[in-house]
Amino acid sequence: MEPLRVGVIGCGAIAQMMHLPFLRELDDRFQIAALSDIDPVALADVGRRYGVDRLFSDAYALLDEPLDAVFILSSGDHAPLAIAALEHGLHVLAEKPLAYTLRETDEVIAAAKRSGKTLMVAMMKQYDPGYERGVELVKELRDLRYVNATTLEADGAPYTTHYPIARSSRPRRGGGERPYGPDLFNGVQQGILGSEPRNLLREATGSDDPDVLTAYFLLIASSIHDICALHGALGQPDAVVAANLWAGGTSFTAVLAYPHDVRATYTWTMIPYLRNYAETFSFYGSDGRVHITFPSPYLKHFPTYVDVERMNGNELEQTRLTVSYEEAFKRELLEFDDCVRTGRTPRTSAEGFRQDLEVLTAIARAFPANAEMAGAEETEVDEATVGQ
Repeated sequence: MEPLRVGVIGCGAIAQMMHLPFLRELDDRFQIAALSDIDPVALADVGRRYGVDRLFSDAYALLDEPLDAVFILSSGDHAPLAIAALEHGLHVLAEKPLAYTLRETDEVIAAAKRSGKTLMVAMMKQYDPGYERGVELVKELRDLRYVNATTLEADGAPYTTHYPIARSSRPRRGGGERPYGPDLFNGVQQGILGSEPRNLLREATGSDDPDVLTAYFLLIASSIHDICALHGALGQPDAVVAANLWAGGTSFTAVLAYPHDVRATYTWTMIPYLRNYAETFSFYGSDGRVHITFPSPYLKHFPTYVDVERMNGNELEQTRLTVSYEEAFKRELLEFDDCVRTGRTPRTSAEGFRQDLEVLTAIARAFPANAEMAGAEETEVDEATVGQ
């Protein structure tokens, strides 16, 4: 079996922490053949570290190399690069978000169909052994009634400082005390809206409200993992019953209606200063409860815990399962390799990404700041209602 020749576009933190080390570990399946990044320090250091001399500041120039596949790990909108790579006849693994809008997503899917190549979205939580076991247990529940999914988004820096991440030096963001309240969330909002393509955020949401645009970016940049996790356990929701945002769009809640009369509340909120990332999905049925607790995604081989509550006769049993210490990022690469070699569709396909993006778009369009009136009717999750 010849290793796949891979070009890596984007040599930032997530590439250096996860993708590149596991690509090297799986050297019987992958050969890192070319690298691209706009940061010359990161590009040179990663090239030296991995023995790669084909280095490009222009990602599109990398596509002309003799490659089998590209990993698009850079920040921002991945749709243009994904389409270009597919048109070059390359298999593609793209970090989320694959695209910012449904229109772009459809264009990428069409390019993949024309090329006949594998297109996979890097939704690593789907390959987490603890999550997989938790979903099995959820599907065994009788009369599932309610789901509560909460992500408390902590600052990622405390979870990454132990990694030797190469990058150009960056000026400190001011001095003095940490910002709180409006100073905090207004700064986050300004940073997002000052760097992200507002035209695409407006296209997706139908809004120019800064709070809505901020929330939508955080939905597609982070919450996409959570909505995908709910999708894996419950299927596609029928409707967004209600949605609300606050703190300048850095916090939001949605109520989702799922088949079989199941309701889920989903909350994402930015609470940065505690080194205590928290992401818990709780599934409540008449005969049992299942809780899936994810660790920070930046911690290698840290297990996802599954807590189960059920009756044993007249006694309540509460059990914690530590399913495996296998790393989801590595299992994700094995999935990509197998799909390329066999031609099967990845578990985290572009079509699946589109379904999750429909939900995120519907949430953004249901925010009161974006609705024609407060208390608007629930938003069905399908292409006709979310709009283009």
